[in-house]
Amino acid sequence: MKRETMIERHIRKMIELVDVASIAKKIVLALLGLFLITFLLVHLGLNLTILRGDGGEWFRAGAYFMGANWIVKILGFGILGAILAHIALGLFIQVMNWRARPIGYKAKTKSKTMFGSKLMIWTGILLAFLIVIHLTHFWFVKHGWAEGQYIVRTEKVERALGARQLELYTAFENAQNEDQQTLVQLEFMELNNFIQGNEKLQVVMFPGFAGQHFITDLSKEDIREMRAFLDVDYKADFYAMMHDMFKNIWMVLLYVFFSIVLGFHLAHAVPSGFQTLGLAHSKYTWLVKYAGYGLAAIIAAGFATVPLFIYFFR
Repeated sequence: MKRETMIERHIRKMIELVDVASIAKKIVLALLGLFLITFLLVHLGLNLTILRGDGGEWFRAGAYFMGANWIVKILGFGILGAILAHIALGLFIQVMNWRARPIGYKAKTKSKTMFGSKLMIWTGILLAFLIVIHLTHFWFVKHGWAEGQYIVRTEKVERALGARQLELYTAFENAQNEDQQTLVQLEFMELNNFIQGNEKLQVVMFPGFAGQHFITDLSKEDIREMRAFLDVDYKADFYAMMHDMFKNIWMVLLYVFFSIVLGFHLAHAVPSGFQTLGLAHSKYTWLVKYAGYGLAAIIAAGFATVPLFIYFFR
């Protein structure tokens, strides 16, 4: 038997290290994908509350909580990081595969797995572009990088109004002369005129989840005007934004297309992810495969349902 030379041994070890690194990348890619699927299910669950027909009570309450809770905010950036990492790692692995096989196979096969695997990179790239569009529609508004529609808690408006009135009463009592008292009175009048003249502040749209009340569908100008008088916190009103957006048939078609592409991507990603993690077995590979198809169909249909429902029934 021929003895392995030192050079051959080093080459073999390098190849083994490359193989281990390649497997590690695929495992990380699979874990990121499964984490993002969990996020998609939570996101879908919130979106489907729109179908309740409660004027957005549950949806607004859930969205407001996620916009106000710091843990959820941090998690949101973590999800964005996971998306970017998943895209970058997927592209890197695919490019390495192309470089390792620049000519391609001579024999063509009709393997469904091969087709699904080839389709993954293209649905992934398409999803990356669609995600950017989605972020500009909603996530950018949430972080103040784009304008949209907004919501404020009525309780916070009332609290801010009480604090401002107390401040003005105190200023009036401490005024040194009539001129100062007149100025305070003018501020009182301006505040009262603002409150009484603003129709959106006169109507509590609905009692919210857990006893919350909201003033909804506020524009950026409404918020600027309100904050000129009252120190109130506000969040993006995604419910109003979705209702306005999905009255446009082209936006509906775009998001339905987005959902279909997502479904195709997940149909291969779920079984592939389980296989990469070593959770597939010949006895139940078919179950993992069809469970992946089912999950992909549910997620795609769920996300597509929301814009269609708003367009046709709201």
